Amino acid sequence: MHISVMGELDSKADVDRLLESIDENCDCEIHLTFLDANVVPREIVEKIVKLKEHNKCKIFVLKAYLYSYFLSLGISCFLVKKKSILNKDFESKEKLSSQTFEPEKVEKFLWDIYDKYGFDFTEYRKDSIIRRIKISMLRYCMTNFDEFSHLALTDQDVFEKLFLDFSINTTNFFRDPEVFMFLREKVLLFLDSYSHIRIWCVGCSNGKEPYSLAIILKELGMLHKVQIYATDINPYVIEEAKNGLYSVSTINTDIANYKKSGGSKNFTDYFEVNGNYMKVKDDFKDNILFFQHSVIEKGILNEFQMILCRNVMIYFDIPLQKKVLRHFYNSLDSGGFLVMGKSEGMLLNNGYEYFADYNEKYSVYRRKH
Repeated sequence: MHISVMGELDSKADVDRLLESIDENCDCEIHLTFLDANVVPREIVEKIVKLKEHNKCKIFVLKAYLYSYFLSLGISCFLVKKKSILNKDFESKEKLSSQTFEPEKVEKFLWDIYDKYGFDFTEYRKDSIIRRIKISMLRYCMTNFDEFSHLALTDQDVFEKLFLDFSINTTNFFRDPEVFMFLREKVLLFLDSYSHIRIWCVGCSNGKEPYSLAIILKELGMLHKVQIYATDINPYVIEEAKNGLYSVSTINTDIANYKKSGGSKNFTDYFEVNGNYMKVKDDFKDNILFFQHSVIEKGILNEFQMILCRNVMIYFDIPLQKKVLRHFYNSLDSGGFLVMGKSEGMLLNNGYEYFADYNEKYSVYRRKH
C-alpha cells in the first residue's frame, strides 16, 4: 500500500484520516511518503513506531528537517532528494569567503523576505546574517549573492532552508543548571506568594526549557497555578515542542543537568521512555501553551511575573535589543523578573533604564517600579 501525504498535518481531521489509513493490523507493507511536512504530530510518530516494530512500514520524506527529526527518534526513513536546481560547478569556499557583501543589498534582501514571507530579520546582527547566508549559498554551490537572493525569493524550498539557517535552535534540558538552581531556590519561591503566575519563555526552541521549568514547578508544588507561554519564531520547533518527543541519546547529560539544578527525584519519572525516544508525560502539557511568535512583533502578550529570554538577543542589533527590552518592561508585572543568557547584559542597550540587577552572575534582573 502506497500513501502520499501532501502538506503539513495541521488539523485533527487530517491526522485522524491518516491514522485510519495506516492500521498496524493491515497484512500488506505500507509505504508512507511525506511530501511537504517538516514535523508530524505525536500520534503519527507513535503509530509509525508501532508499524516499524512489526516491519510493516517504509517511510520516505522530501524534507531534510523531517528526515533529521525521524532519525533523532530512532525512526529509519529514506530522504528523497530533489534533482539539483543548479547546473554549475562549485567554484570554492575560498571565493565565497573572500567576497564582500554590500550592506545595502543585504538590507534590501531582508526587507524583501519580510514583504514576501512575513519574517522580519531586518534588525538582526548583519555579521551573523551574512555568515548564515554564506552557509546557505554553499549548499547550492553558489558564489553570487544576487543570484542567490533571487533564488530564495522565488523558490519556497530555498527560502525554507535559509530560514532554518537563520533560526538558531541550540537547547538542552536544564541548560546552565546553576541558573535553574537559582530560579528554584530564589525566584520561584518568591513568586509562590502569587495566586496565579504567568511565565513567558521566549525563543523556546523545541521545548526543553519550558518543560525543565515545569518539572521544577511540579517539584515545588506550584505547577497547578502557573501558565507558561512558550514561543519561538520557528513554526517547526514549536510543533516538536508540542509533541514532547526527544531522543534518549542525551539522557545522561539531561540527568546530570537535572541533578545539578537541584532535582532530587528520578529525571525519567517525568517521561515515558520508549526505545530510542522519551515522551514528556501529559500532565505537563496543560500548563504550557506553545505557539509561534516573534518577540519583535508589536503588542503585549500578557502581564507576566517572569520572562526567560536566554541567548536570543545576542543575534539582534543594539537598536533592536533596546526595543525588545522596552517590550519586556511593558510585558512584566511590577517587580517582575527577567532572565537572560550568560553572555547577554544590560550595559550596551540602556537596559538599566528599565531593569535592576537581581543576580548579575546568572543574568537575572527585576523590572523597575
